[in-house]
Order: sequence, then C-alpha cells, then structure tokens
Amino acid sequence: MPLPAPEIKLRSLTLADIPLGMRLKELAHWNQLEKDWEFLIKSGEGGNFAASYGGKDAGTLTTLFYPERFSWIGMVLVDPQFRGLGIGQALLTAAIKQAENKGTIRLDATPQGRQLYEKLGFVAEREIIRMQRTNLSPIPLPLLKPEPVTPSVLNRLALLDAPVFGADRQAILNYLSLNAPEYAWYTKKSQEITGYCLGRHGHYFEQLGPIVAQNPEDAHSLLLAALGTAPGKSFILDTGTHNKTWLAILEKLGFTPQRTFLRMYRGQLLYPGNPDFQYAIAGPELG
Repeated sequence: MPLPAPEIKLRSLTLADIPLGMRLKELAHWNQLEKDWEFLIKSGEGGNFAASYGGKDAGTLTTLFYPERFSWIGMVLVDPQFRGLGIGQALLTAAIKQAENKGTIRLDATPQGRQLYEKLGFVAEREIIRMQRTNLSPIPLPLLKPEPVTPSVLNRLALLDAPVFGADRQAILNYLSLNAPEYAWYTKKSQEITGYCLGRHGHYFEQLGPIVAQNPEDAHSLLLAALGTAPGKSFILDTGTHNKTWLAILEKLGFTPQRTFLRMYRGQLLYPGNPDFQYAIAGPELG
C-alpha cells in the first residue's frame, strides 16, 4: 500500500521565521535584508504565512494591507526542492481568503509565477522592468538641487505620494527614509514639493525607489542626487516599461535591463494610482 502524500501545512509567519525567509530569498537570489523581513512581518499581521511540507519548512508569503484601497502580496517563495507540489497555490489561497474582503489584491509577478496567479484570478495591469547599474562611471551633478529628506517633510511627501501610488503608504516612506537616509531626497518649487526619492540597502544591490515626481527633470535630479551619495556601489530600480523617455535617461546613466515583473490585480481595480508620475516603484514586495 503506497504511503500517503506529505501534507502541506500553513501557519502565521512570525519574526522567528526570519531565518527561513532569509534562506529562501538566498536560494532565489533576492535582495532583501533581515530588517526588510522584520518590517514586512510586523506590518502585515494577519496576512503573512509560512508553509511546511512533510514537516519541513518550504515556503513564505507576506501581505501588506492598505486600508480601504487594496492589499499587496509579496515574498512568495518556495524552496526549489518542494516546487510543483502545490505549496505556492496553498499560500496564495490562504492570503486571498484573508484579503479579498478588504478589496482589490495586487502583486508584482515574476515570469515563473504568472501562470499560477492567472489561475487564481489575477489579471495583467502593466509591466515593470528592473534596471541595474553596475558600472562605476562618474555621476553627473543634478540639474536641480534636491534637498535631503528630514522627518519634518515626510507627511508632505506622503500627500504627494498617495494619489500617485493609489493609497497612503506613510509607514513605508518612514521606514525607507529612516534606514537609508542618504538616498532620501526631495525637490520643491515655490515651497511646493514636486518630487522625492527614497531607497534602501540590499544584499546584492542598493535599491532606489520609490521615485515620484511631477516631471522627468525632477526625477532625473533626484536619481542623480541618490546615486551621487554612493558612487562605488551597484544599484537597481524597478520602473514601468511605458515611459520610454525615462528608460533612455536610465540607459544613458549606465543602467541595463535585468529582469521583468508583471503587475497584476484580482478584483476591481478602483485605485490604480498614476504610473506617469512613478519613476521607480518601492519594490515588488512593497508596491
């Protein structure tokens, strides 16, 4: 008589699971640090899951809730030795159950995950491309003169950001500006804030984003200000493929395409934000 198939079990992802998350993200060659896992787990209480298969830890998923707007699924990771066994689907099914009564569910899908997301009712929104800069050529001075972000302006950044992103993400802006202040810059005109840039440290690369601006000139100056603080480091940023002018600016600065994501949603997309003013997203796990 054949043995029964091992059972998939789900539980809440907690701070004690950070080593699991780090192990899985290393296997996937993702860029997160331990403090990123800590932020995601603390911020997404009730929507974070770990999966085990036959008693062995095998997968993770995080969810960020943007009240009265949408939920954001990220960090869907399955140990390569357990792929193809339904673990990713089990994690996503649990997350959808927790989030669907709160409105739209959004995520940035890797090419490998797209088919599963479509199976679960997600549809395409737009394409995101990760651009990578590993050359160490000199950084030009910004055309404008961005100012360093201070705690006193964070609320104003959030007001500029919310209609562009589609939801209030003050907590994420606070987290990024606190942990990588050297990448936090903003532009203004007649005392009105016209753009900002934030970033974070990573295992393989420094990551810039979000970059939100009212025009490409401000976005360009913000990017140069951030790059100029760490001229010897490699950077990535994730941006929409629709803005060809911006992509040309990135390529001129030595950025090259690394990989793509497909932004997807499930449900009715009532708060898509405005991609025309998003020059870099915060990251696939943040939105």
